[in-house]
Amino acid sequence: MLVLLTRVLLWATLGLLIWYILTKIIPQKYLTWFGGVVVLTLIIASFADPNDETIGTIWRLISMPLTPLGATVLLLGSSISDGIEKVKGRQVVAALAILLVTSLPIFSRYIVSRSELEVQRAFTARAEQCAEVCPASVIGGQLNRAGAIVVLGSDAGDAKESVAFQSSTDQAYNSNLVPRLIYASQLYGDARQAGADPFVIVTADPGGESEASEAKRRNMRTVLLNNGVPERAIAFESTGLNVHSTARQVDGFLQDRQVLPALSNRDEPTDARILLVAPAMTMTRSALTFEEMGMQVIAKPTDFYSVNTWSGGDTFSRLPDIIPSVDALQLTSRYWDEVLTSTYYFLRGWLPGFDFGWNPNIEV
Repeated sequence: MLVLLTRVLLWATLGLLIWYILTKIIPQKYLTWFGGVVVLTLIIASFADPNDETIGTIWRLISMPLTPLGATVLLLGSSISDGIEKVKGRQVVAALAILLVTSLPIFSRYIVSRSELEVQRAFTARAEQCAEVCPASVIGGQLNRAGAIVVLGSDAGDAKESVAFQSSTDQAYNSNLVPRLIYASQLYGDARQAGADPFVIVTADPGGESEASEAKRRNMRTVLLNNGVPERAIAFESTGLNVHSTARQVDGFLQDRQVLPALSNRDEPTDARILLVAPAMTMTRSALTFEEMGMQVIAKPTDFYSVNTWSGGDTFSRLPDIIPSVDALQLTSRYWDEVLTSTYYFLRGWLPGFDFGWNPNIEV
């Protein structure tokens, strides 16, 4: 009941906040047009995809003013709403401040490092606890109980861009996925040595039966085969609309293969573990989503963006840290998008509670 009440209050608070921002930035005569665009988008999205993504599409639209780029664009647009000759200085200053701060490398690395440090601390704390109290069969992340190694692709929040992978077909797909596939192969080898025989499930499958889709699956399979994963252990699940739909697909696959029992018959101490390979920035949301659906997760984060929050060396070598850059703005935007997405997941009931911190029940 408390969680439900929190969701209702949060929905109301966000709605009022967004409406307040819009009424202050967008002239009243344009709000009617904005409402029409929202309704039209809702109708189009419901026909294009009648599943869960309809609400997700609208969420991205209405939360745009809360993003660094969206806030900057709206503020600049508001500053010239009365004409170029009557520019509103306060809105320009506010837009410039948002753009300047969010594009500073030192700022972007700081906020991202705090998020990723939580995952690193979880590794250290879990290792220390396990060294003292865990039986010998558990030390090492319970790899002997691994039922599947799930590699998340674009459903984990990757950028849409991709680069060509050097193969016989020279097909292009997200290059961020290659290190995850190699890491999953290493985890498979470790799990086999520990006595487990897990599937390696790649959720970056584009889906469909086209020649391009088949070529991408073939390239991903080649990476796994070249790194020691046998053909029988490789499986592909089409990338879901989001991590929640992906987790549902993975759960169905594992039940069909009798790796996991039906949800009503699951027992946490004895159930097979799911090794989840995903970016560190999105690992908390991804792991909690799988956990909320009744799967026991062993988190294996990758793609750490932050190593140090400040460059070493003399003052001159640190100068780039305080010079705005497009890369820093992109990193800040990705972090903030993860915050908004986590909020959205909570509002949809896809997270177990209003706590975006690390869940101690998730194994690392």
